[in-house]
Amino acid sequence: MVYRISRRLVSIFLRLRFGLRVEGRQHEPPTGPLIVVSNHVSELDPLVVGCTLRRPVRFMAKVELFRPPLLRWWITACGGFSVRRGAPDRRALRTARQILEQGGALVMFPEGTRGSSVRDLRPPEPGAALLALHTRAVILPVAIIGTDTILPRGAHRLSRGTIRVRIGTPIRVDGTEGGPIHSRADRDQIDSLGRLYMGMIGRLLAGTGQT
Repeated sequence: MVYRISRRLVSIFLRLRFGLRVEGRQHEPPTGPLIVVSNHVSELDPLVVGCTLRRPVRFMAKVELFRPPLLRWWITACGGFSVRRGAPDRRALRTARQILEQGGALVMFPEGTRGSSVRDLRPPEPGAALLALHTRAVILPVAIIGTDTILPRGAHRLSRGTIRVRIGTPIRVDGTEGGPIHSRADRDQIDSLGRLYMGMIGRLLAGTGQT
């Protein structure tokens, strides 16, 4: 209930205040394990992705956000769970894997932290690719444009601007697009898959990807 109400209210606010527009919604798989990978330049990005997708989604959120009790309650009620940055967090990865094995949808920002510009994508952390290879989840690349001007890194107040979201074609790691899977994902597979979806995000940001 908290998730549905929050998503509805935030969606209305983003559309009315920032002209939120989404391209490529038809690419979102309606069922099955799904990892949504997106660029990350603003604290607004999780809210934007959550409002963009039709399916309910779960999020990894940095552990620092769970310290204030009220914020911890709200994030948890909206499907968020904590992750420690800077080192592998096995508990968070187990939670993520359970979500996917149960057919759920998970949002991840593979760059690991917010970037300073939509033009400069960081190399991906291995988590999203590793989870996809182990669970055979579909990967859905998403590009967010405009949040870096509305709420840039370090800002505490919203500025004017517009938000655009582009959803790309799904990547399947069952051998049809992402390459074959073996019993254990090796480093080459992880790196190759990471380059694939980061490249797609880059093309979506540039307006040259398929939507």
